[in-house]
Amino acid sequence: MKTAIYKGSIQKKFTKAIFFLVFFISFIGYIIFVGWYIHDQKEQRVDLAKDITQVLSQDFVRLILLDDLSTATDLTTKLQVFAPVRKVVLFDNKNKKIFKYLAKKTILKQNTFKTHTSLFYNKEKYGELYFEFEIESIWEILKSNFVFLVAILMGFLIFSLVMARFYAKRFSKPILDLVNFLDKVEFDNKMQEYKLCCKYDDEFGKLYEEINILFEKMMDFILQRDQAKKQLEFIVQYDPLTGLLNKNGFIKSLEKILQKQQHIGWSIMLYVKLTNLKTINHVYSFQDGDLLIDFFAKNIKEYFNDSTLRARIGTGNFALFYKDIGDNKEKVTQAAQSIADALIAILETPVVIESKSIKPEIYIGIDIFHNVSDPLEILKHTNIALEIARDKHKNIVYFDESNEKYIQESFNIYDELVNALKNDELELFYQFQYNLDEKIYAAEALIRWRHPKYGLLTPYKFIPIAERTELIVDIGKWVFKEACRQIQQWEKHSVSKEWVISVNVSAKQFNDENFVTFVEEAAKEYNVNPQKIKLELLESVFVEDQAGVAKKMMQLKELNFNLSLDDFGTGFSSLQYIKVFPLDQIKIDQTFVRGMFENQKNAHIIKSIIYLGSLLDIEVIAEGVEEEKHYKALKRLGCKYFQGYYFAYPRSVEDIERELF
Repeated sequence: MKTAIYKGSIQKKFTKAIFFLVFFISFIGYIIFVGWYIHDQKEQRVDLAKDITQVLSQDFVRLILLDDLSTATDLTTKLQVFAPVRKVVLFDNKNKKIFKYLAKKTILKQNTFKTHTSLFYNKEKYGELYFEFEIESIWEILKSNFVFLVAILMGFLIFSLVMARFYAKRFSKPILDLVNFLDKVEFDNKMQEYKLCCKYDDEFGKLYEEINILFEKMMDFILQRDQAKKQLEFIVQYDPLTGLLNKNGFIKSLEKILQKQQHIGWSIMLYVKLTNLKTINHVYSFQDGDLLIDFFAKNIKEYFNDSTLRARIGTGNFALFYKDIGDNKEKVTQAAQSIADALIAILETPVVIESKSIKPEIYIGIDIFHNVSDPLEILKHTNIALEIARDKHKNIVYFDESNEKYIQESFNIYDELVNALKNDELELFYQFQYNLDEKIYAAEALIRWRHPKYGLLTPYKFIPIAERTELIVDIGKWVFKEACRQIQQWEKHSVSKEWVISVNVSAKQFNDENFVTFVEEAAKEYNVNPQKIKLELLESVFVEDQAGVAKKMMQLKELNFNLSLDDFGTGFSSLQYIKVFPLDQIKIDQTFVRGMFENQKNAHIIKSIIYLGSLLDIEVIAEGVEEEKHYKALKRLGCKYFQGYYFAYPRSVEDIERELF
């Protein structure tokens, strides 16, 4: 910035301003002076007229009384003494002109002033005298004072220049100092301290002080901006909770590595997912969930610090990348397996957080690759492998072409399942439930799909796919209505008229805001007593909004529907559920029943559940009763209701009615 172009500008402006101000004041003052001067001349002429009248009153009276020519001549001579008098006219009391005097020499350009006086002598009035005087015009006044005026103007001009220079310096120097200071200011990363030296005790001093305060605030703002920029850059690239790379930073870093990589060796990508984090968040707290994630991240950073990249790329998702492990794929695969096993061993170990033991569920998808430059393709492969691991409940799955085929088949199944619902390809099978007398008292509705190509499919083939979408709600509605229709049919037979049908309800279906209205209207549509319907709920129903779930369950109880908790004993807080929620039945999970002889603890758990049910007046049924020894052992433990292959397999309605009716 060049400040020279501003020098003198204030002085010029001050000079003009002061000069015009002084000139204007002087001009107004001179006009006032001229006006006063002219007025003063008139006052003098009036006084002169009075003096002339008084001094020559005797002569004027004699002239009126005697009308003497010599007296008139004498008056004329006397009036010539008074230079300003231009004309005098005398009138008597009868307004008769007695005498008139005209000066011999007159200046035509000069102005005249007329006045009159009364003629008194010995306090007696004899007539009127009219005077005409010469006075100086404005032009004559200016002409006579020209030199003086020029001198005054020059004095004013010099005074204006001096004052302008004085005030210009007083104003321009602080401003030029400020301009020179601002010219040196540079807002860079050096963060220098800039401060104006304040040596003025007027408004400029206040201005300098405010500028210094402004600079302090600007420096604070710049510092905060730079800190925010660094934080933003960190947030864009890193996960704030764990300090690991986030998805965006991981993809960018991986892309750089893959583009620079010239070696054709094999690399490993591991996609790790904590599947039950949502349940942990709701059962315990989100804070506990965050502590668990942070615990995982610390273990990953500590035990797998030899990995090329480590990242948290989702809520409970982590990724590890190992670059150029070797040229032998078989050995690289062995290394990947070792890493995955170590991850499972370390991350699946129960974690104690605030005296609560939390056991995570870990699934890992692995991709072993080389000569791949697209990071999104690698993430896609590991994600596919991870989804298959979850579907098949395997801890570790490696990606290969069959994985993509499996996922594609899943999509195809979804499309076909939509059509199956429209084309009545779905069917309900029923597995009977028995009491102590080994008599049928209820049946569980189990869905099957008569696929036109693959034949009869169990729910394990298609329900997990439906549960990922809203299609599970439509299927659930179909199942409920079909169960109501079946109850209506079986009520016509004496053998089956008292049977209760259990219907499984998914979390998405139960959480639908219209669920209670739907089941109420469906039961009325088929004229079914709600007590003949038992709604089986999984623990996943309870983990979202327990207050809302409890309210909805109370509404169902008021409508006389029975409520059952499926797979009891495997969740996080099943004891809390039977205390809080209005349950009619709990089903002992089949894993306890099948393992009751291999592990004595299972038998103790079953006995405790049965005893707890009896205390709380809740029906307890054991599922997975596949052998006679299971049945007899359960009877000894006090169980009164049973379901399993030992008694009956799930069968179609046609088979049931052919055998029993």
